[in-house]
Amino acid sequence: MVDLDKPNFPTMIGRYQVLRLLGSGAMGSVVLAEDPRIKRKVAIKLMKLDAVRTEADQHEYLARFQREAEVSGLLNHPGIVAIYDVGEVEGHGPFLAMEFVPGKPLDDLIKGGPVLSTKEKLRIAVGLAEALDHAHAKGIVHRDVKPGNVMVGEDGRTKLMDFGIAKREDASLTQTGTFIGTPSYASPEQIREGTVDSRSDIFSFGVMVFELMSGQSPFPGTSINTILYRIVNEPPIEVQPPVLGVLPDGWERVFGKVLAKRPEDRHGTCTAFVRDLLDAVTDLGKEDRREILGLMRMSGESPLPEIVSTSFDETMVVTRPGSRKSGWPWIAALTLAAALGGGWFLFRGPKGTRLQIDSQPSGAKVFVNDLAVGTTPMNQPLVPGDKLRLELKGHQPIPYLIKPDEAPSAFKMEPIVTDEPLDSVPQGATVVMDEKPLEGVTPMTIRWNQGQSHRLTLTKDTLGYASDFGPGEVPGGRVFELKAATTAETRLEPPLDPNAPGTLKLAGGFSVRVKLDGKDLGELSPGSKLPVQSGTHKLELINARHFYKDSRSVSVPAGQVVALTLPGLAILTVETFPGTGKVLVDDQDTGIESDGSSVQIAQGRHKITVRGPKGSKTETVNLNGDKGLRFPL
Repeated sequence: MVDLDKPNFPTMIGRYQVLRLLGSGAMGSVVLAEDPRIKRKVAIKLMKLDAVRTEADQHEYLARFQREAEVSGLLNHPGIVAIYDVGEVEGHGPFLAMEFVPGKPLDDLIKGGPVLSTKEKLRIAVGLAEALDHAHAKGIVHRDVKPGNVMVGEDGRTKLMDFGIAKREDASLTQTGTFIGTPSYASPEQIREGTVDSRSDIFSFGVMVFELMSGQSPFPGTSINTILYRIVNEPPIEVQPPVLGVLPDGWERVFGKVLAKRPEDRHGTCTAFVRDLLDAVTDLGKEDRREILGLMRMSGESPLPEIVSTSFDETMVVTRPGSRKSGWPWIAALTLAAALGGGWFLFRGPKGTRLQIDSQPSGAKVFVNDLAVGTTPMNQPLVPGDKLRLELKGHQPIPYLIKPDEAPSAFKMEPIVTDEPLDSVPQGATVVMDEKPLEGVTPMTIRWNQGQSHRLTLTKDTLGYASDFGPGEVPGGRVFELKAATTAETRLEPPLDPNAPGTLKLAGGFSVRVKLDGKDLGELSPGSKLPVQSGTHKLELINARHFYKDSRSVSVPAGQVVALTLPGLAILTVETFPGTGKVLVDDQDTGIESDGSSVQIAQGRHKITVRGPKGSKTETVNLNGDKGLRFPL
């Protein structure tokens, strides 16, 4: 097989049109492709048989390739990467077409990604526990459970990948006594005898969750021999300082059991282990705990919501004539149904219809029959008659009754707007709200949008008061006591020290990545503050999800707060006729087709392009609110 950068690499693999390279290695390459029949993007792995040195090794890799194909016919779970097709390209070797999953590998998040909350970590653990328990219920042992084989989507949902060395209970890929897997996550029996069952996966899962929760390996070492010795002979290390939000005694008890040397001493299932761990967690609120418990109540036959991600599976499969499993027609049928249903109805069966639930703005809590099931955007199995409710701080709750064959568009969360009395001691104070002076003096009544963050500053002579309010928070009739302006937070005039830092505060409905004078400072969420040196700075603000990019200069006075105001969001709907094409905003792929689908983008001036099989068309629009585009293509 040739490399992707050579001119004779095929533009078609089977019926799939190759779009671009996703990655390559010594044993193969992965490309992004599109199935022209249903306009679905897939990740295709091609195997380099000529890179395998010996005939025996080639046979081994082909056996793993075939094993993945066989296993895929038995597994049908949204927490496991789906395989759609296998085949062979003449002159280039075998290929495997699988679900294209954008996102980040879990090992990237553990080693250097954004700091995850306890709730986010538990959601990841629950998703993987459900996927592994589903595989075990089907008689499949993964044998290589590790963070590198897990993808995490932007909404925190997970996909388990790479069943290339998986083992069925009625079959064996390697001889007993042969170690196969990744040393740091291997079970003691896997190391000693090379024999595995579902309890070995539970041990590996326990190692991974230990690392996810603490950032440390339970069996550290600078060499493979040291790591293997500790796994077989020593207890997991004591984490110092203890993991925040988990009872130390509970931590020791739970991981002492899941990482027990004898398989029979471990938890019976991955879900049982996560439930035991949840009992030791102390920093979850009541609603968050209910949400996690609600996810754990889903069985392997009741799928977790799917994720939307950017990565690809790292497993390869080769076809074998006459040996296709009966699961393949099901995969094809479900995929076609999803495509024809416009992406709303992803699965229909005894558990109901899987419905995409989204809101504007996103992040609303979703309740089904008064049970918290997650936050938007998400997919959820629903049946006619289910009572759906969306709640978001500072916004009107939205009730919705699920009806047969109806799928709502994104729910628009309306902010709660109230008239709030404002008073102070002494009275007669001037008021600045969100850096804008208001007319009049206290006592007064102000219009208050609870869906936004606000900052109030009250001053009279040398007295002052300043306070920040998050979404859903209101003054509540409080009488603010003005005090002597002794800090930069309460006085309007700059501090005496001209070199004192100032503060940037993000005022808007979405997060942005901030670059200050060329230095990347990471992501800033709405209402967050960022201390900066006083003076004039060049800022770059970026949110790729909402196609927002802005460069501006900002002057930050010493000790003062400067608001970074962002535009609102708008829903853009694009429809072309008689054909459809890929929709791009400012030359960036939106992931939707021009079939009446919608995308949420920042208000402002944008270039909208639709690329179809027979040509493309571009329009420039100024978005000041929701807008629909419809034109011939």
